[in-house]
Amino acid sequence: MTERHPTHDERPEFKVAVFGLATRFRKLLEIVLRHAHHNRYRFSIATSRGPGNFDVALVDMTVHGGPNLFEKLTKVVDRETVVRVGRRADPSRQQDDLLVQAFVAQVLFTLNRVVDRQIQKKREHEASAAARPGLVVSDFGVLRRPRVLVVDDSPTVRRQLGTALRQMGIDCEAVASAGEALEQLGMRRYELVLADVVMPDMDGYRLTRLIKKNRSLRGMPVVILTSRSSPFDLARGALAGCNSYLVKPVTLQSLRETLTRHLRRVARREDGGAPVPA
Repeated sequence: MTERHPTHDERPEFKVAVFGLATRFRKLLEIVLRHAHHNRYRFSIATSRGPGNFDVALVDMTVHGGPNLFEKLTKVVDRETVVRVGRRADPSRQQDDLLVQAFVAQVLFTLNRVVDRQIQKKREHEASAAARPGLVVSDFGVLRRPRVLVVDDSPTVRRQLGTALRQMGIDCEAVASAGEALEQLGMRRYELVLADVVMPDMDGYRLTRLIKKNRSLRGMPVVILTSRSSPFDLARGALAGCNSYLVKPVTLQSLRETLTRHLRRVARREDGGAPVPA
């Protein structure tokens, strides 16, 4: 009977690299992973064992040089992602994570445990970033990271800004035009708008004026980020009501300082004027 495989597997996939594992155990590993259709994660053997090319490493501690390889490997990747495969508890080193005699029965459980820890650490890191002073807002009593709307007709700029903001602990959504921005602002709450000047439908100055004329939006900071740097352009930005005017190329430090300053003010205003610690 032909075995059926799911045509579209939506489970998150993780790569497993093996170091020193005997051919017999490598084949057993491949069989277990191939047939684990109901496991909450999808695992596959990594084709490269370089750092960054795998999520979990299995190191055979029974082969010559295994313990030394383990120590070297844990200096370049997170120690918790490296699984020790051995036969017993050696007094000269830590207890093995996965015993050879229980390899088939326990390998999937062990891999799941490692990935669970990775996901938990990532969530804790994100929560910690969101809880930094000034970078957390209350939305109907629920604390969350501030949300910034990026308005720029360049896909490259939208992608770069999205990456930078998320690294700062700020959620980001991006649109390509001022018209799309106004639609988004009418449907969802944002704590700040970061807008370019030159756009296809209307420029960033007009977008800023429309935001500041809207009673429900006027308190939201608008930061203009543009390559236009003449005194005339700076004056137009000020007259439009923008809260800050940044000229491209802008450093990450300058961007971070500007956004953090405005977002802290938003958080302080929502907290009834209580001071936000620096």
